[in-house]
Amino acid sequence: MDNTAAQTPGSATRRGLNIWMILCLVLAAVVLGVGGFLAGRAGATSGDDTGGEDCSKLLRVAERLRGEIQRLETAEDQDDWLLGVRTRAYLITQNPDCFTAEARAKARATLDEYKRG
Repeated sequence: MDNTAAQTPGSATRRGLNIWMILCLVLAAVVLGVGGFLAGRAGATSGDDTGGEDCSKLLRVAERLRGEIQRLETAEDQDDWLLGVRTRAYLITQNPDCFTAEARAKARATLDEYKRG
């Protein structure tokens, strides 16, 4: 009896299992890769991340600008006052996570007013 004929079915089965194992491994790698990409993308920020430390800096800048605006309110040259008002309003509207809804609404109204007039 020929020994190679007896090994052929087992070899074919083994080859078939090897192909399935390779396909499963490739599929698992693809799923893990896509899952990792999506998880990383979901956790990524848009670049506008304003953490607590950044917000405290922005709040200090906004308060400093408020003081300058109040000081310039009685000045003869209103250009500097207007620049300070608009700068503070832009600071608030561009960093909404750091300011209250009331502050954002006032800033938006201020910018709308100066755009009209």
